[in-house]
Amino acid sequence: MKKKLLQVFYISSITGILMFLLSGCLGLGEKPYIAAKYYDLTSPTQIILRNTQVKFLPLDSTEPTKFKMVYHDANGRMLVDDYNKWIQTPALMLTRYLQSTFKQSGITSDKCELIVAGSIFMFRIDLQKDTASLGVNYVIKTCFDDTEKAVFKNSAVFRHKFEKQTPGNFVKAMSKCAGDLIKTIQKDIEKLKEQQLTKTKK
Repeated sequence: MKKKLLQVFYISSITGILMFLLSGCLGLGEKPYIAAKYYDLTSPTQIILRNTQVKFLPLDSTEPTKFKMVYHDANGRMLVDDYNKWIQTPALMLTRYLQSTFKQSGITSDKCELIVAGSIFMFRIDLQKDTASLGVNYVIKTCFDDTEKAVFKNSAVFRHKFEKQTPGNFVKAMSKCAGDLIKTIQKDIEKLKEQQLTKTKK
């Protein structure tokens, strides 16, 4: 009788150990898989540039932000979000945003008149101030007879508040910053065109 009880005990013990080992191998008890979500800037309102040929070069970036959203907290720490990501790096995303916003019409030549190049130095989601910030250095060059000449330089920071700390609100605020950049570049291009027309008339 005792032998049978011991056999049952040993079998139960071995079975329990095997089940424990199998559960570890199969990944049972691990945290559930969470799929990453991807976000893009909202679609910009198209701007028509008449009789102006403009080329937007790919932007550079000195920001550490890549695909993952990065947050700045009250202690100056940078928090990387593994589950909420941008569809592209900020530099590629903003370049595409610029190129898709400006529609050019009335162009009679294949030659480029203006070239816009720049670099992102700030692409920040501040959790302490509930603010999205976009900082860009850019230069506008004239391009005639294959000769480029810088005629305008600017460095600007655009900020917009968000009400709640959610990825959707971060995207909306950053999209507004990108929209402000678009309006600023548009005004600069229009000023340069006016200056060129004034020189032509003299």
